[in-house]
Amino acid sequence: MNSAKGSSYALFDLDYTLIGHDTLLLFCNYILKKNPLRILYLVFFFPVALLAAPGWISSGTLKRFFLSFLCGLKKDKVEFFARDFVQKSVLPRMYPEMLEILRGHQAAGRTVVLTTAAPDIYAPYIAEALGVTHWYSTRIVLKNRMPLLVSMMGRNNKNLEKIHRMAEILPSEVGSSLEGLDWKKPEYPAGILLQGSYSYSDSPADLPLLRLTEFAAVVNPESRTYIEEARKKGWEFLYPASDFRGRPGKVWLMVRQMLGLYPIKP
Repeated sequence: MNSAKGSSYALFDLDYTLIGHDTLLLFCNYILKKNPLRILYLVFFFPVALLAAPGWISSGTLKRFFLSFLCGLKKDKVEFFARDFVQKSVLPRMYPEMLEILRGHQAAGRTVVLTTAAPDIYAPYIAEALGVTHWYSTRIVLKNRMPLLVSMMGRNNKNLEKIHRMAEILPSEVGSSLEGLDWKKPEYPAGILLQGSYSYSDSPADLPLLRLTEFAAVVNPESRTYIEEARKKGWEFLYPASDFRGRPGKVWLMVRQMLGLYPIKP
């Protein structure tokens, strides 16, 4: 990966930011459309999901159990499906407005970074299609034949982990300021701010990302405290049209994708 130190940046989350979906649920839907019997993964996943609700297990562990829908697939088959999934299910559903913003930053010569908690099973193909050189995602071990419970390399790419993963392309003073940084505090040391840089996300989990840049934008925000901080700091609000209405619509969309009842193509 080429060094980008010293330049300005444009940092993009993926799910519900560049696309109005959770791409992992979309991928599950895609796989279940190919083989409906794989819905049996729910027998393995559902009990673990109940433990995740009160916070008894981490989001990374939950992701490992959720990926059980790939159990038994050969590595080359998973890679083939991942590429096909990106072309058919992801790229056609991306927000045109957000793609236009991303292209604008590329044209301006900024270092565009895609950083997502989505697995690197398919995230690299999304970055490739967007012409994004710098990308970071949750690292999953692809075995010759996928096990029931996949292995993860490092942590789930979420919260402050996103900045730690990007440290290799950020100015050295930013990297040194990460030591002991509490991402839950709304104010960061002045020296950590990336001047002339931008960040985009829908989620409060990406507050470390948004607080890192001089300019930030929240995409279809839902959390009240998230909205309050964005307003206080003068962040931009973006509202691309989504494929659901409100919280109930979002949950119904997610349920259909987990059951393989959603169209592969839009």
